[in-house]
Amino acid sequence: MSVVKVARHADIKHEYVNGFSRQAVLVGAYDQAKFEKCSLLPGHSIKPETFSITQNNQLFIFTTGKGYITTPRQAWNITEVGVFIPEFDREEFEITASMDCKEPLEFLHIITELNDYDKTCLREARITLPRWRALSEGWTYYEDFKDEDKVTSLMLIEHRNLGRLSMGAVLGKGPDTIGTHIHNELQQWYFPLPGSSFTYTADDESIHLQGGDLSFTPSGLNHGSSAAEGETLDYIWFELCTDGYPGEIK
Repeated sequence: MSVVKVARHADIKHEYVNGFSRQAVLVGAYDQAKFEKCSLLPGHSIKPETFSITQNNQLFIFTTGKGYITTPRQAWNITEVGVFIPEFDREEFEITASMDCKEPLEFLHIITELNDYDKTCLREARITLPRWRALSEGWTYYEDFKDEDKVTSLMLIEHRNLGRLSMGAVLGKGPDTIGTHIHNELQQWYFPLPGSSFTYTADDESIHLQGGDLSFTPSGLNHGSSAAEGETLDYIWFELCTDGYPGEIK
């Protein structure tokens, strides 16, 4: 049985109610995180459920289409790949798909459970919310198993700043390889961006991923990726540190 779980974008069959569709994916792959592939037709809006700061974390990764997010105090235009994190249940928010866009607004909705580490982090020190960060606003970082001349690594949610969660992106073109590495404390998901196509290898098992797919790799597995000539190695990575990061929370 495969240790890496994959939800294929091609298998999603959206069923719209009032212009909105959501389909659960990777159900049961990891019991502390739930994922839904969502699609909002042009001209329609939704007001997602909110959660208390001791209940759940949630975020929205937008990949396709255009729209905007509004709260009673702020608004953000969705014109590129980006992530939105609401301010728990302190403020309602609304997501709207632009009426003049020919394609639906598509996004991944993630809800994670909170443990004691999360609750301490979120109470004592966290990023200011609500927050929208577009891909172009991510800051770059370096890892020695990547060729920094070929691959750009971007941080979108910094470690420790939203409890156990972190998120970033990798952008590159083939032929290229992201070397084998391991995360003994991280549960990890890959979300290839539209047009992306590459081979992901974990625990000696190779899987071809394409834009819109979603993979889950449990902690403790050696893994890496490669893109052939003409392929694009573009994906969002999303991580949950199983028991929390070691050391004092500052």
